[in-house]
Formats: sequence, C-alpha cells, structure tokens
Amino acid sequence: MIQLTLEKTGSTGMLHKTTDIAIIGGSTAALRAAEAASRRAPGLKVTVISSEEHLPYELPPLSKIPLSDEVDIESLIYPSARALQEQGVDFQLGESATALDPRRRVVSTHQGDLTYRAAVIATGCEPIMPPVFRGERDVFVLRRFEDSVALRRSLADAGRSVAIVGAGFIGGEFASTLTGARRAVSLIDLAEHPLIRFGEAISTVYEDLHHINGVDTFFGVGATGTVERDGRRFLTLSDGREVAADVIVVGVGVRPAVSWLASSGIELENGILTDRYLQSCQGVFAAGDAVRWPNGRFDATMRIEHWTTAAEQGRAAGLNAVSFVEKAPLTPFVSVPFFWSDQHGQRVQWAGYQTAGQPVLSSRSDDGSMFFFREGDFVSGVMAFERRQEFVQLRAKLRRPVAWGELPDLVAGLEPVIATVPVP
Repeated sequence: MIQLTLEKTGSTGMLHKTTDIAIIGGSTAALRAAEAASRRAPGLKVTVISSEEHLPYELPPLSKIPLSDEVDIESLIYPSARALQEQGVDFQLGESATALDPRRRVVSTHQGDLTYRAAVIATGCEPIMPPVFRGERDVFVLRRFEDSVALRRSLADAGRSVAIVGAGFIGGEFASTLTGARRAVSLIDLAEHPLIRFGEAISTVYEDLHHINGVDTFFGVGATGTVERDGRRFLTLSDGREVAADVIVVGVGVRPAVSWLASSGIELENGILTDRYLQSCQGVFAAGDAVRWPNGRFDATMRIEHWTTAAEQGRAAGLNAVSFVEKAPLTPFVSVPFFWSDQHGQRVQWAGYQTAGQPVLSSRSDDGSMFFFREGDFVSGVMAFERRQEFVQLRAKLRRPVAWGELPDLVAGLEPVIATVPVP
C-alpha cells in the first residue's frame, strides 16, 4: 500500500499535514496507542504529537532509582518507541497541541495544523504547585526526566536537608529512596492520616512503614511559607513548627491537562468524559490519567491516575481509533484498576475499586497484611503490603465478581470487619 502524506505551507508559513491517526501526548498511554494502531493496521499513517523532547520513556523509576545511580534517559526510553519510529510512526517531539476541532478533524500545534481521520488524546495530568512555593528556589515536582535530573543535582550535597510535601505514593517512594541513601527526610501532609481514603487500618500500616524506616513525619499540618536562617532554609508549618528544607519536593496531586481542549466542545468534567469505548466525541478517543469513563466491570464512572490503567487504555483507544477509521465495531474498555508502589523494601499493591463507607476486612501474617473492600455481596478491591503471590491470585480473580462469602476459602487468617472507608 502506498501511503501519501500531504504537507503544505499556508499563507502564515505554518505547516499543514495529514495523518490517519493522530495521537496527542508523549505518555505511556500514547505509546501503547501507537503500538496497538500500528500493529493492527500497519498501512495506516500514525502521528504522535508530544511536548516532550524525548521518545516516550518510563516514568515510575524517576522516584525509585537510588541516588547513587545515574538517571539516564537512554535507559528509560521504551525500546518499542524506537522500533515504532524505525517503522515509520511520525513522532513530532517538542511540539504541543494548542487546540482541537473535532468537526473539522484538525489538531492545532505551534508548528501548524494536522488533519486526522481518528485521534487519541493522551495528554495526562500536570502537577499542582501550591502558591506558597512559587518563585522559591530548589522546589521540585517529579513528573518528567528533567525534573529528576534537576532534583538529583540539587541533592548532590549530602548535607542538604529535604522536605517532601505530600505523603501519597510519589512522596512516599522518594522518601524511601532518600532513606535508602541514608539521607534525613521530613514527610509532610495536610491529612492527619496519609492514605486515609483507604481507611484507618491501611493508613496506620503506611505510617508505621515510614516511621520504622526513619522518616520524620508531620501529618495534619500544612506548609505556610519558608524562612532562612544562617544560610539554611526552613519550611514553616501551620502549627508553628519549622522543618529543615534546603530542598523541597512537592507531591500534593495533579490535575488533568485539558485546558487546550476548552474550545473543542468535548465534555470536560474532572478530566475528559468518554463513553465506554473511550470515545469523547465522534472519532476522538482518550486514554490515561485525564480520562473519566464508565467502567462496566464495577458499573461506575472513574478516573484512574496509575500507569497500568494508562497503558491498558492506550492500547484500547488505539485499537478503537483503527476500528473507527475502518468502520468496524468498537470494543468497550473494561478494567480492574491496579497500581503498585515500592517503599522501604516493601511492595504495596492495590486492585479493584473503592467507594466511601465500604466495610474493610483484614488478613495479617508475618509475611505482610492484606485488606479487602466490600460492595454489597462482593469483594470490590484488595490492598496488600507484601503477600505478593496471594495478591496476584486475587487480582486475577477480580476480573470476575468475587462473592464476599468466598474470601475465607481464598485467604487464611481473616479478621472481623475493622473499619469502613471514611466518607469525605
């Protein structure tokens, strides 16, 4: 098949191109969409528009790589990204999408317009930076390769103090990385109990994990500003205490990167709202952290900010984009959300879906702890601290409804209901 790609220059001097499938974003979801589309229909032209200067690369290692190891972009880039580029996928790197016109099927960038037959939006989320830190030096988020390089450069002096604001999984992982390098670190969170959305029992296990490994924790307080004394910086907290903070790492959350879609007509409500096929409007699909879709497995609309879901959605959106072009039936995306986090030598894993007010059951042993969430007569989710083999088996079972009454046959040492997930 001969593939013709039109490229012309308009009166403004900007380029106008055409493609079969336009993928907007340089994330894992974008890469998986490109892989799936190219494999399914190698004769179609696939174009990836990414604001990154690099081919798609792994993000999870950025908070996990030991400080003694070099962070090398070449080792992080997915081999499949290089392979796709060699096979003809057009990666337009360092280029940001500025608008989308679904009616005309055009995505605009700073370099020009791209006309497509189907599109996949995979722009993900952007970190939230509290106003108190704006303009401050040595304040970092961990979202991109360049963030990690700059942060590690700032930490080259082992005598510099580090404060992490936000005790979620990214903050916890980097606290673990620092203590693994025998560096003192303070972990601060506005919530009195970190991960309290999963219930008090899980929050307690998570807190203990950090305390046992030497992390200084300051929970239930916010950061109100900074002061400098004798050449050192301190973070002031809402209860009047001060924390040494020559370097500050911020991990208080993210927001969907969708402002560029404001004029598109696509429904934006805490992300990109799609149907069960991950389609936001005719011919425009979405995948990754910014997507809210009706998950038929749990009969709930959800937005998931984790790597595995992004990868699975990317593949599904890429295949549906090809089906749209080929006028073939679309396939619903159904998923059991999953994430993992390695902290202080333990693996924390979650699979399933949770809502407020759910009863929680626990199973504890010398090998770790597991927690089970109930929705009606069924198990809706499981969280494990270690217990890796058991978790893998239970995660696989959750692809289908698991009756609450089956748990005693699946897991030994179950304890009575210990708590409920708090209602916000």
